[in-house]
Amino acid sequence: MSDFDPKKSGETGQASCAYFGEGVVFKGSINAPEKVVVHGTVDGEIIVRDLLVGPTGTIKGKVSVDQADIQGKIFEHIEAKVCLSLRKTGRIEGSATYGDIEIEKGGVLSGDVSTIKGSANIQTPPSKTQGNLPLPPQVVSSNPNPTEKTNIENNKLSVAGGQGGQRPPLFNPDNKK
Repeated sequence: MSDFDPKKSGETGQASCAYFGEGVVFKGSINAPEKVVVHGTVDGEIIVRDLLVGPTGTIKGKVSVDQADIQGKIFEHIEAKVCLSLRKTGRIEGSATYGDIEIEKGGVLSGDVSTIKGSANIQTPPSKTQGNLPLPPQVVSSNPNPTEKTNIENNKLSVAGGQGGQRPPLFNPDNKK
Protein backbone atom coordinates (compact mmCIF):
# COMPACT_ATOMS: atom_id res chain seq x y z
CA MET A 1 0.00 0.00 0.00
CA SER A 2 1.05 3.62 -0.36
CA ASP A 3 2.17 6.01 2.35
CA PHE A 4 -0.66 8.50 1.65
CA ASP A 5 -1.72 10.33 4.77
CA PRO A 6 -4.58 12.81 4.12
CA LYS A 7 -3.67 14.78 7.26
CA LYS A 8 -0.21 15.61 5.83
CA SER A 9 -1.28 16.68 2.33
CA GLY A 10 -2.28 20.35 1.92
CA GLU A 11 -5.85 20.53 0.54
CA THR A 12 -6.95 17.11 1.73
CA GLY A 13 -5.93 17.65 5.35
CA GLN A 14 -9.44 18.66 6.41
CA ALA A 15 -11.93 16.29 7.96
CA SER A 16 -14.83 15.33 5.69
CA CYS A 17 -13.02 16.31 2.48
CA ALA A 18 -13.49 14.47 -0.80
CA TYR A 19 -10.55 14.85 -3.20
CA PHE A 20 -10.65 13.95 -6.90
CA GLY A 21 -7.15 14.22 -8.35
CA GLU A 22 -6.08 15.05 -11.88
CA GLY A 23 -6.95 12.20 -14.24
CA VAL A 24 -9.66 10.79 -11.94
CA VAL A 25 -13.12 10.43 -13.52
CA PHE A 26 -16.07 10.02 -11.15
CA LYS A 27 -19.67 9.39 -12.25
CA GLY A 28 -22.42 9.70 -9.67
CA SER A 29 -23.69 11.92 -6.86
CA ILE A 30 -21.55 13.37 -4.10
CA ASN A 31 -22.98 14.62 -0.81
CA ALA A 32 -20.23 15.78 1.55
CA PRO A 33 -20.64 17.79 4.76
CA GLU A 34 -17.50 19.94 4.46
CA LYS A 35 -15.36 20.24 1.31
CA VAL A 36 -14.93 18.75 -2.16
CA VAL A 37 -11.79 19.39 -4.22
CA VAL A 38 -11.94 18.53 -7.92
CA HIS A 39 -8.82 18.42 -10.10
CA GLY A 40 -10.20 15.61 -12.26
CA THR A 41 -13.68 15.11 -13.77
CA VAL A 42 -16.97 14.66 -11.92
CA ASP A 43 -20.06 13.76 -13.94
CA GLY A 44 -23.08 14.08 -11.63
CA GLU A 45 -24.61 16.04 -8.78
CA ILE A 46 -22.52 17.62 -5.99
CA ILE A 47 -23.94 18.86 -2.68
CA VAL A 48 -21.34 20.26 -0.29
CA ARG A 49 -20.55 23.26 1.90
CA ASP A 50 -17.26 24.32 0.19
CA LEU A 51 -16.19 23.46 -3.35
CA LEU A 52 -12.83 24.01 -5.01
CA VAL A 53 -12.53 23.21 -8.70
CA GLY A 54 -8.86 23.36 -9.65
CA PRO A 55 -7.60 24.58 -13.05
CA THR A 56 -7.74 21.05 -14.48
CA GLY A 57 -11.07 20.19 -12.82
CA THR A 58 -14.37 19.73 -14.68
CA ILE A 59 -17.87 19.19 -13.32
CA LYS A 60 -20.75 18.16 -15.58
CA GLY A 61 -23.95 18.30 -13.54
CA LYS A 62 -25.83 20.17 -10.85
CA VAL A 63 -23.82 21.74 -8.05
CA SER A 64 -25.30 23.04 -4.79
CA VAL A 65 -22.85 24.66 -2.35
CA ASP A 66 -22.47 27.44 0.18
CA GLN A 67 -19.15 28.67 -1.24
CA ALA A 68 -17.42 27.84 -4.51
CA ASP A 69 -13.96 28.69 -5.82
CA ILE A 70 -13.95 27.87 -9.54
CA GLN A 71 -10.63 27.72 -11.38
CA GLY A 72 -11.71 24.98 -13.79
CA LYS A 73 -14.98 24.29 -15.63
CA ILE A 74 -18.60 23.73 -14.62
CA PHE A 75 -21.23 22.70 -17.14
CA GLU A 76 -24.99 22.70 -16.42
CA HIS A 77 -25.90 24.46 -13.12
CA ILE A 78 -24.28 25.84 -9.98
CA GLU A 79 -25.98 27.36 -6.94
CA ALA A 80 -23.63 29.05 -4.50
CA LYS A 81 -25.79 30.25 -1.60
CA VAL A 82 -23.10 32.45 0.02
CA CYS A 83 -20.35 33.25 -2.51
CA LEU A 84 -19.34 32.22 -6.02
CA SER A 85 -15.72 33.02 -6.92
CA LEU A 86 -14.84 32.61 -10.58
CA ARG A 87 -11.09 32.81 -11.14
CA LYS A 88 -9.29 33.90 -14.31
CA THR A 89 -8.96 30.30 -15.53
CA GLY A 90 -12.54 29.43 -14.55
CA ARG A 91 -15.46 28.84 -16.87
CA ILE A 92 -19.15 28.31 -16.08
CA GLU A 93 -21.46 27.36 -18.94
CA GLY A 94 -25.11 26.88 -18.05
CA SER A 95 -26.95 28.56 -15.22
CA ALA A 96 -25.55 30.13 -12.07
CA THR A 97 -27.35 31.30 -8.93
CA TYR A 98 -25.36 33.03 -6.21
CA GLY A 99 -25.50 35.05 -2.99
CA ASP A 100 -22.38 37.13 -3.73
CA ILE A 101 -20.17 36.84 -6.78
CA GLU A 102 -16.63 37.76 -7.70
CA ILE A 103 -15.22 37.27 -11.18
CA GLU A 104 -11.56 37.78 -11.96
CA LYS A 105 -10.56 39.25 -15.30
CA GLY A 106 -10.48 36.34 -17.73
CA GLY A 107 -13.16 34.27 -15.99
CA VAL A 108 -16.05 33.26 -18.25
CA LEU A 109 -19.68 33.07 -17.12
CA SER A 110 -22.00 32.09 -19.96
CA GLY A 111 -25.70 31.33 -19.56
CA ASP A 112 -28.49 32.28 -17.17
CA VAL A 113 -27.28 34.19 -14.12
CA SER A 114 -29.37 35.21 -11.10
CA THR A 115 -28.83 36.28 -7.54
CA ILE A 116 -30.45 34.72 -4.50
CA LYS A 117 -30.51 38.05 -2.65
CA GLY A 118 -32.62 40.04 -5.09
CA SER A 119 -35.08 37.32 -6.05
CA ALA A 120 -36.27 36.52 -2.52
CA ASN A 121 -36.73 39.95 -0.96
CA ILE A 122 -37.46 42.56 -3.62
CA GLN A 123 -40.75 42.85 -5.45
CA THR A 124 -41.00 45.62 -8.02
CA PRO A 125 -44.54 46.95 -8.58
CA PRO A 126 -45.54 47.46 -12.22
CA SER A 127 -44.85 50.93 -13.54
CA LYS A 128 -47.85 53.18 -14.16
CA THR A 129 -46.01 55.50 -16.55
CA GLN A 130 -45.53 54.98 -20.23
CA GLY A 131 -41.94 53.99 -20.78
CA ASN A 132 -41.73 55.02 -24.42
CA LEU A 133 -42.20 58.78 -23.86
CA PRO A 134 -39.08 60.91 -23.33
CA LEU A 135 -38.99 63.15 -20.28
CA PRO A 136 -38.35 66.85 -20.89
CA PRO A 137 -35.16 68.30 -19.42
CA GLN A 138 -35.56 70.35 -16.29
CA VAL A 139 -33.36 72.87 -14.54
CA VAL A 140 -33.73 72.60 -10.80
CA SER A 141 -33.16 75.76 -8.81
CA SER A 142 -33.32 76.84 -5.21
CA ASN A 143 -33.94 80.39 -6.40
CA PRO A 144 -37.15 81.70 -4.72
CA ASN A 145 -37.86 83.94 -7.72
CA PRO A 146 -38.15 81.55 -10.70
CA THR A 147 -38.16 84.37 -13.29
CA GLU A 148 -34.64 85.46 -12.31
CA LYS A 149 -31.97 82.95 -13.33
CA THR A 150 -28.98 82.40 -11.11
CA ASN A 151 -25.43 82.44 -12.44
CA ILE A 152 -25.31 78.64 -12.16
CA GLU A 153 -28.43 78.23 -14.30
CA ASN A 154 -27.08 80.67 -16.89
CA ASN A 155 -23.79 78.74 -16.97
CA LYS A 156 -25.63 75.43 -17.42
CA LEU A 157 -27.64 76.88 -20.27
CA SER A 158 -24.60 78.38 -22.00
CA VAL A 159 -22.64 75.12 -21.68
CA ALA A 160 -25.59 73.12 -22.99
CA GLY A 161 -25.94 75.45 -25.97
CA GLY A 162 -22.23 75.53 -26.76
CA GLN A 163 -19.98 78.54 -26.94
CA GLY A 164 -20.98 81.18 -29.47
CA GLY A 165 -23.65 78.97 -31.02
CA GLN A 166 -27.37 78.71 -30.78
CA ARG A 167 -28.98 77.05 -27.81
CA PRO A 168 -30.81 73.84 -28.59
CA PRO A 169 -34.60 74.36 -28.58
CA LEU A 170 -35.10 72.08 -25.55
CA PHE A 171 -32.92 74.34 -23.39
CA ASN A 172 -34.39 77.63 -24.61
CA PRO A 173 -36.27 78.96 -21.58
CA ASP A 174 -38.26 81.44 -23.67
CA ASN A 175 -39.20 78.82 -26.32
CA LYS A 176 -37.79 81.11 -29.04
CA LYS A 177 -35.68 80.03 -31.95
